[in-house]
Parts: sequence; structure tokens; C-alpha cells
Amino acid sequence: MPALLLSCLTLGACSTTGSGLGGEEARLLSLADDIGRRGDHATAAAMYERAAELSADDPQIHVRLGNARLDAGNAEAAKTSFRTALSLDIENTDALLGLGTAQLRLGEVESAVRNLHKAAPEVNTLAAWSRLGAAHALLGQGESAQHAFSQAAALSPHSPDALTNLALAHSLAGEDDEAIELMRRVNDSPLAEERHFRNMVLVLVLAQELEQAHSIALPEMSPSQRQSLIEQAARIGEITDPADRARAMGLAMAR
Repeated sequence: MPALLLSCLTLGACSTTGSGLGGEEARLLSLADDIGRRGDHATAAAMYERAAELSADDPQIHVRLGNARLDAGNAEAAKTSFRTALSLDIENTDALLGLGTAQLRLGEVESAVRNLHKAAPEVNTLAAWSRLGAAHALLGQGESAQHAFSQAAALSPHSPDALTNLALAHSLAGEDDEAIELMRRVNDSPLAEERHFRNMVLVLVLAQELEQAHSIALPEMSPSQRQSLIEQAARIGEITDPADRARAMGLAMAR
């Protein structure tokens, strides 16, 4: 199923190790960073957890533990880590962003919006604004979703993912011309991939532009795949509730 492309939705571990750390903590953090970069997030999380035990009052270590737990797919444990970091430093925007991201993955969307709304302007990254946009869309808040995705696209105007997010937000709001124009820009990009072309079909079908959906050039896609996408998109178009339609687009699967 075509899915809203929430780009950069994983939180990378922070690059600094903090000040005043003992030799064992610094060694664990350095090793965890290296292992995390290699993709073994569960092992990295275990090492960050040990470092957090040794330096329990360092909020940034808890942030890094939360990031690793998110990358390992354990959003509930990540939420605990980010809450701990915030209890030590209530102004820590990395922890606030992490908490909102964990809540979004857990389906705690109202809480996610509350925290991401505070974090996104402070962090001001494509990922932060994209997460906020996804949360608003899942609540059926189309105008707010468009604003957040617009901020993300402004930060990365050539990103196919950012432009696709904004296009789908316009589509959710029934602003079909704007959605189609954005997707044409995406499809003209040398960075466009199969998932972007799939979303082009979705936007065209939701706009009732069936002739274009059947005829537009879609690289590496067979006629049967195109027809299946058109049928799936038509079913999404029958959903009247904006929040339910956003979920059907794949927003609930955001990483």
C-alpha cells in the first residue's frame, strides 16, 4: 500500500559523549556509537544502558539510550529513557523530540503532537517537522499537517520524500491541484524512487484523474502492478474520515 513517506524518522545517537565522564562510561559510549553505526542497535542500546547506570545524572546519555532503543524497535523502553532525560533536564529538546517520536510510534498521537509541537521549532530539522506533520495528519488536522510538512520541505526543497509528504497532506485536504503539481515535481526528480511513483498514482486516483493514473509514465512498474495500485487507491478514496484516510495511506506505519 502506498504510504506517507516520513523521511528521517529514526533518531541518530548524539555525537558528543558529554563532559566529565569516567573512563568506563566514555569507553562504553564510544563502543556503542560504533556498533550502532554498524546497525546492531540492540547491542548498542545495551551498552548505552550500562553507561546510563554509571552516569545516571547525565541526561544526554539517556537521550542516546532512547535513540538506540527507538532504532532497535523498542518504543516503549525508549519513551522511558526520554522521560528520564527530561526529568534531569526539562529543557532538553533532543529528549522532547525523542519522546514525541516514541509516542507517535506507540499510537499515542495526541501526546505526540503536544511534544513534537514544542520540539520541532527548536530542533528545526526535516525529521522533526515530518514527525509533527504525521501526528497532525493522524488526528485529521489537515491544515496543521500541511504547515508542518511545508516547514520540512522548506528545509529540504529537493527531497522527494519531503515533497511527497506535503503533496499527500494537500491530497488529504482535498487540494488536488496542489498535490498533483508537487508530485509532478517529485516524478521529474532524478532522486525519485518506486515509492514516489506509487504515491503519484495514489494522488491522481484520489483527485479522480483516472485517465492520467492509467497513462502516466511509471518506471519499473508492470501494468498489473499499476492496476493493483489504482484499485487500492480507489478504496482509500472511499474513506471519508481524514484521520482514517491518513492511516490507510500508511501513516500509522511511520518509523
